[in-house]
Amino acid sequence: MSITRTTHRTVTFFHPFHLPGHAGLLAPGEYEVDTFEKLDPDAATRSYIKLECNVHLWAKQDLTDGIEALKVDPQVLEAALALDSDPLREDERNQMIKSFGGRPTDTAA
Repeated sequence: MSITRTTHRTVTFFHPFHLPGHAGLLAPGEYEVDTFEKLDPDAATRSYIKLECNVHLWAKQDLTDGIEALKVDPQVLEAALALDSDPLREDERNQMIKSFGGRPTDTAA
């Protein structure tokens, strides 16, 4: 028998971003995330292995496919958050935004 749990958190994206399972870019903002985890039986201390994340979509433009929550691999979500928040990866982030038809942010003053 494996022990499982679901954790809930709010994540914030400051730039448009893309997650697998959605056709285009998702709008910046706060998103509710439910993470399904199972107890790691081989760990020396009580720890959990992340299995799957559900990112809840609220904006009307994001619900175009009738999907209310995207099922995402936890590593993919963490990579998207890292790309969004890292100022040294601005060029990479802008390239990703352009590849989905969005307008990159222009920080030149």
